[in-house]
Amino acid sequence: MQHYDIIIVGSGPAGSAAAAALARSGRSVLVLEKAKHPRHKSCGGGLSARLLRYLDEDVKEVIERNILHLSFRFKKKEAVFSSATPVAYLVARSRFDAYLVDKAREAGAEIRESCPMEDWRETPEGVEVQSRAGRETASFLVAADGAGSRVAQKVYPAWIQRRAFSLEAEIPLRTKEETVWIDLTVPRGYGWVFPKESGAAVGVADFRGKVQRPHRLYLDFIERQALLSEAQQTFPKGCTIPIHQQPVPSLVRGRVLLVGDAAGLVDPLFGEGIFYAIRSGQMAAKAISASFTGSKKTESYDEEFREAFYPDFRVAGFLAKWVYTFPALFLEMTRRHPAAMELYLDVLRGKRTYCDFWREVKWAFLQKWIPFRRTAV
Repeated sequence: MQHYDIIIVGSGPAGSAAAAALARSGRSVLVLEKAKHPRHKSCGGGLSARLLRYLDEDVKEVIERNILHLSFRFKKKEAVFSSATPVAYLVARSRFDAYLVDKAREAGAEIRESCPMEDWRETPEGVEVQSRAGRETASFLVAADGAGSRVAQKVYPAWIQRRAFSLEAEIPLRTKEETVWIDLTVPRGYGWVFPKESGAAVGVADFRGKVQRPHRLYLDFIERQALLSEAQQTFPKGCTIPIHQQPVPSLVRGRVLLVGDAAGLVDPLFGEGIFYAIRSGQMAAKAISASFTGSKKTESYDEEFREAFYPDFRVAGFLAKWVYTFPALFLEMTRRHPAAMELYLDVLRGKRTYCDFWREVKWAFLQKWIPFRRTAV
């Protein structure tokens, strides 16, 4: 039985980011992954511009589109916003995730693909993990096994995550498109078109409740998009999105640390998860490395992440309730106040937090509430 400093379950963005950071700090790392890269992942593949500062420079090699234009739609109305610099980037998740795994492997982490975790238990010295390849021990276990995490369920059996449901497919486009579309006509959520090198990631998500006929919701969205080609013949794949919702348990429990989707670290407004997955993996790695030197305990990861992002999650959650309840009003307000949208784009660029954004726009919105209320839709 081999002993590692850390065993990581899952090699998505959170797991790979943690593995690379830990291996670079000189720790022995084993990553258990049930699939084999490159593998398909149902996801729009959007990276907010703020993420690039936390990745290696060569990540640009897997970026397929720089996003300079963002279009919000509701029924027949549209508000388009442009930026001189990218506010986001689009990637194919199969290539992007494989890139992150290669980075972890190059750093010295051992990656075992097609080798799912079967069970684990905590011991006085650390953890013992059973996989298809046998049994290993480690000082710490990092749960990066995504939405519906088996590790998280065992650590917190009473914790019920809030999950949005989405359907998505890769669809050909009639023309080369470089604008991201967000369609708020989809009830209780939105539909999206994220252009890539070949076609686009097209999907719908229900953020506020259990959708009764998801495939019909998807087809209704497709029928409204004139530039999509062969869409009706493409069958979408479903997945769940673990939306952050407070209160949440600690991200650290004994020798186990939760990161990414396994911890429900997804933006409640538009479902951005990759940024928080990578940052949580890196923060968890930092705390684990510090615990080996005795300078900090692993609980510092939970404290750092809560302080950095939970206030923003609260604001994003409030905005989500408002946007998805009054989508027509939201669109009209953004059309009348494009400067407010520019402030939001600064959140994606990493120049502002959600809290900064809300402090700057709330009084302007409240002062003009009555004219907005009278707007006909």
